[in-house]
Amino acid sequence: MYIPYTALQLVFFFLVYCFFGWIIESSWVSFHTHKLTNRGFMRGPFIPIYGCGAMTLLLVGTPLKQWPVAVFFVGMIAASILEYFTGAAMEAIFKVRYWDYSNNPLNINGHICLGTSLCWGFLALAENYFIHKPVEKLSNLLTLKELKLITYAVSIYFIVDLTLAFKAALDLRDIIIKMEEAKDELRIMKKRLDVILAYVDASKDEFIEDKLEKAEDIADAIEERFRKIKAAMEETPEKISESFSEEFGNLKEKFMEKKATGFGFMGFKDFYKRGIFLGNPTLSSKKFKSTIETIKSYVNEKRK
Repeated sequence: MYIPYTALQLVFFFLVYCFFGWIIESSWVSFHTHKLTNRGFMRGPFIPIYGCGAMTLLLVGTPLKQWPVAVFFVGMIAASILEYFTGAAMEAIFKVRYWDYSNNPLNINGHICLGTSLCWGFLALAENYFIHKPVEKLSNLLTLKELKLITYAVSIYFIVDLTLAFKAALDLRDIIIKMEEAKDELRIMKKRLDVILAYVDASKDEFIEDKLEKAEDIADAIEERFRKIKAAMEETPEKISESFSEEFGNLKEKFMEKKATGFGFMGFKDFYKRGIFLGNPTLSSKKFKSTIETIKSYVNEKRK
């Protein structure tokens, strides 16, 4: 397969298409959310999946340019495979989805769908016959020295930004998991308090089992139980055994420790972690749905 470009040019093209993708995505999301949005995984003006997709379309399409139908179908298939495995890998590594087509017709595990695959096909035609011509012309207008300087400088910035974004995404994964663990601990704590409250106060209508999803809602329920138990203990101290009193004290101390950490929200002071949520308003997770929604609300509130 003959590709009439140097390695330097291919890297230059990749960076250009990453930038074009950022412009398209950021403009589209900003328009629909009515907020300026720095779209993407990275904080700089690049979206790697667009660069990878464009280069895939270029590399598979260039040898087939005399057959437009082949360019369409080969580009559609190749880019769809890339999108599927990229989405699956990112979900496996980071525990969240940066895009999800689960509600789109004819989708495969929510990572790709017929509509986006067809778009890849049309993009393969557009890139190989129209879009890439001025991009190639731009690279040819630059001297070799200028091309090297621009490509190397931007590549260094790109790699640093990507590294920081990748680390932030891994940290974010750990924070989400810890928040889920903290929420599970709060649920257990709430159940133990229900037992104590049922013992010190026989009013059955106080102990309706509620299914709370958000950590702050569970925390509010726990604080309410602390108040009721304390009031009951003051009214009828003779009913409180030493073991219940000790457990009550331990639970309160443990709860205050959890509360002091903000139930995991302290980790979102980081520019990159907050940026991941602000730049990906459709970010989702089936397993950690309520935690993701809680974080989104928190980050958006801090943005105001």
